[in-house]
Amino acid sequence: MHDDVRPFGYERTYPNWISLEGVRGNEQFPTATHNVTLPFARNIGGPLDYTICYGQSRDKTTNVHQMAMAAVYYQPLNFLFWYDKPSKYANPAGWPGLPWFNAVPTTWDESRTLAGSIGEYVAVARRSGSTWYLGAMTNETARTLSLPLTFLTDDTTYTATVYADGAPGSSPYRTPVVVSTQSVTSATTLEVVMAAAGGQAVVLTPG
Repeated sequence: MHDDVRPFGYERTYPNWISLEGVRGNEQFPTATHNVTLPFARNIGGPLDYTICYGQSRDKTTNVHQMAMAAVYYQPLNFLFWYDKPSKYANPAGWPGLPWFNAVPTTWDESRTLAGSIGEYVAVARRSGSTWYLGAMTNETARTLSLPLTFLTDDTTYTATVYADGAPGSSPYRTPVVVSTQSVTSATTLEVVMAAAGGQAVVLTPG
């Protein structure tokens, strides 16, 4: 459902109820501070159709901040090409975050809030099957979060594919996406480094 309708819990009754707007999303391109307030406010009322804009020059955040929304926000309708055309992303080499959007589910088997402070930062991990998807976002303050991965299955090694902010650009939008991989376990504490108005997105795959 589009536009400013108050959340009212219908998704508990009607299985075809997918999402609801009623949020100041990327039609207004709000600040990173606004974005890290929503998980503690509007999103508590139910799914929100924020309209993620990856690779959009009007964003006041980094591209990884936009990517992380797909895990941080509960919204079973993620649309990557808002204000754009699929042809813009025809050359995947120019858009290193696309594999994240190809992989991330829209519904979840389990969700964990790992860290958060209203209007400052938030980190959420969500599981689909045996794979975890972690999203972290910060406001206009660059910060590092130390996140213990104790939610992972014990005695299992995971491959973490990390989508992180690179060296800050002339504007948050121009901060590059840097992709790396590492092996982690439930004993690992992940150091999540985020640029100002930035974020991090991580896929944790067993094996």
